[in-house]
Amino acid sequence: MNVVYEGEREKGSLLRRATRLLLFLVAVGGVGGLVVGVAAYSIFAADVPNFESIDDYRPKTVSRVFGQEGQLIGEFYRERRLFLPYDQIPPKLVQAFLASEDDRFFEHQGIDYWGIIRAAVANMRAGRVVQGGSTITQQVAKSLIISVDGYKKGSAKKYSRKIREAILASRLEKKLSKPEILTLYLNQIFLGNQAYGVQAAAQNYFRKNVGDMNVAEMALLAGLPQAPSRYSPFRHPKEAKDRREYVLRRMLEEKFITEAELIEAKETPIEVFRAPDVSKEVTPYFTEHVRRQLFEMYGEDKVLDDGLTVYTTVDVERYRAGEDAIYDNLRMVDKRQGYRGPVGQLKTEEERKKFLKSYSDELQALGRYAALKPGELYVGLIKKIDRTANNIYLDIGPHQAFLPLATMRWAREVDPNVWFERGLLSAIPKTFKVGDLILVRATTVEDIKKDRFAAAHLKSIPDDPSMKAVALEQEPNLETALLSVESKSGYVLTMIGGYSFDRSEFNRALQSCRQPGSSFKPIIYSAAITLNNWTASTTVLDAPVAFDDPEAQKRWKPNNFDTKFMGEVTLRTALQNSMNVPAIRVLDGVGIGPAIQYAKRLGITTELRPELGLALGASCVTMGELTDVYQLFSNYGKRVGKRFITRVIDRDGKVLYDDGYHKDPWAGVGLKIERSIQWSDERPTQVIDPQDGFLAVKLMRNVVLGGTGTGAQKVGVPVAGKTGTTNDSFDAWFMGFTTDITTAAWVGYDDYVIPMGRYEQGGRAALPVWTDYMKVAIKKKTDEFDAPAGVVYVRIDPKTGMRAREDTVGAVTEAFKEGNEPADFVAKAGEARPDQFFMQDN
Repeated sequence: MNVVYEGEREKGSLLRRATRLLLFLVAVGGVGGLVVGVAAYSIFAADVPNFESIDDYRPKTVSRVFGQEGQLIGEFYRERRLFLPYDQIPPKLVQAFLASEDDRFFEHQGIDYWGIIRAAVANMRAGRVVQGGSTITQQVAKSLIISVDGYKKGSAKKYSRKIREAILASRLEKKLSKPEILTLYLNQIFLGNQAYGVQAAAQNYFRKNVGDMNVAEMALLAGLPQAPSRYSPFRHPKEAKDRREYVLRRMLEEKFITEAELIEAKETPIEVFRAPDVSKEVTPYFTEHVRRQLFEMYGEDKVLDDGLTVYTTVDVERYRAGEDAIYDNLRMVDKRQGYRGPVGQLKTEEERKKFLKSYSDELQALGRYAALKPGELYVGLIKKIDRTANNIYLDIGPHQAFLPLATMRWAREVDPNVWFERGLLSAIPKTFKVGDLILVRATTVEDIKKDRFAAAHLKSIPDDPSMKAVALEQEPNLETALLSVESKSGYVLTMIGGYSFDRSEFNRALQSCRQPGSSFKPIIYSAAITLNNWTASTTVLDAPVAFDDPEAQKRWKPNNFDTKFMGEVTLRTALQNSMNVPAIRVLDGVGIGPAIQYAKRLGITTELRPELGLALGASCVTMGELTDVYQLFSNYGKRVGKRFITRVIDRDGKVLYDDGYHKDPWAGVGLKIERSIQWSDERPTQVIDPQDGFLAVKLMRNVVLGGTGTGAQKVGVPVAGKTGTTNDSFDAWFMGFTTDITTAAWVGYDDYVIPMGRYEQGGRAALPVWTDYMKVAIKKKTDEFDAPAGVVYVRIDPKTGMRAREDTVGAVTEAFKEGNEPADFVAKAGEARPDQFFMQDN
């Protein structure tokens, strides 16, 4: 019989109670821990990106902008990413990343514990970080969270961030296949040089698509995810090379490449490029305007993040023709103003040696070290001036060159009152000194001999064949703008807002308000035709006249450009020769108020001052609105709005916007039909009668045939237009159009401090820009401007405006509204002529 003592019984009871208490506490703690864990998971998982399938991957990507013929002209983005599906990524590139970042990717479930240990050992042996412990899945999770939270918050060293990454990595492994996770990874990762994902990286670094890369290039990219900055081939080329070779060795160890492939890849030279800025490289002024329009239409976030595809009206070939025309002609106009001096002066020999060494290194880096390339610009250091031989000798980095007087005859002191040809130098001026840094353009002796101003002054050519000829240059202080529109469609073919987008992003084609000078006169003459029923034969008096301004207590005596007066002249003659006094009389006849309202009716939106100087372009207008008016004239009074964007498509292929012309040759048949229906519903507005529009065109046609715009005939097709020059030649214009294209050209200074030379009229400064551009822009021969129904032609005497007789000397054919043509014939010699309307002096 077992005897249980009372003390033992009590002890056992306490033990059981303690055990039950402990189990209870464990259970409560477990439940509590579970509750806390669930609560914590709910908190941290709440703002973790959710992925149920690969279709949920909607990364920030690039909005791309295309020109008329499909050329890429712009990209807008926060992250330059170009998505590629897995089957379009080369297997060898996938293997390079696996070897470098996660060789056990297809074996683990998101976290590779063995990989963490191995990376720690490798890093300890190397004494630095050579391997990472994070798996590809973890890297994807981190990158996606950074993309949502921003870099600062998404990469913060906090436990909460690690927990969120773990949650997302777990979700990815459960919901997605391994190839789908690789798809995310290879499209999501940042690889430096503004590239997110492998396709953007291939384009940015190598100017290639991923399928065109070699193994060496693949290895370079695969070495970047750990530290894009540290392994940058630009900032740290040695580290980048070492990292690339590490990736190649790992690829060999994983049997992704052979020994022979490794050796070949190591010996393959790699050329890397900085990320292109296509928005500033192709059609910068146009592209920037499109960006502004898209921001207004869709907001900044959608444009920069949502990968829109945008089609526009710009013609890249024509845009480049405009840039060429501006570059060549603006430099010439600027030279006619005189030489502003060297770009710098180095007084000591030490300074000069230091500069030449630095400039040589710069030429080497730019690939321009081997030789001076004709046509290219360089900075030269004057080392000797030989005034007997009329040569200046220069050092240009490692090269020697000579600058003959023949190529610098334009370099007189700045003086707007000097006629260019009369101011050409016959000797090297004393303003040039040894140690001057000057801008020069490489040329050849043969080219110098072709220049009529230079050939006779090429005195002495150095015997040393290595010494190349250069010509003196200077960066223009002048500015310019060019705007070209397809008249019938409103497509903006070219818009260049200045000499250089890098120098100034200000778009003078749309944003600058300038005095148009005489290019405003056609508006006044058109008002007389439409409102007063005047004709090309109507005469006005060209004689001295004075206007008093009681408020200012001043008297204004307008003058013609040549200060001469012709007496009674026809509207045809007055506009053809851009006569000022007749234009003021025409405005006086129309009335200032009605003329301003008419200008607004045609498309002028800026405020116009109610004064007679309006007839001479005294009120500022923008090039955009003045082009609208001339385009309306070219369409015989029909308004067609300017178009910059024709079509916008979102990342899913949905058309968000379409405003293309129904006869656009680049549109498909179905799209043309859709646009034709829309076009019939929204026909252009007929602002003035077609007959009145044509009569204005005919007056401007005469300007080109025999007036101030005769230089426009060089384009080889019928042109109508008008020159414009303001007081002291601060602004020079040419506004002109063919039957197809309306183009505006302006040249001047941004401020009104120093004018251009007094001889820099619109026909001399702006018209050459217009002509050189239009020679390329006109892609087909066009016929003469056809008269609409209701217009008749009559032979008239251009001096009197009366009908011409068979024997009238100098008779011309002029257009009139039917029923409004002159009835009286010009008098024979010795006969008195009938009274003809003309404006009397005030």
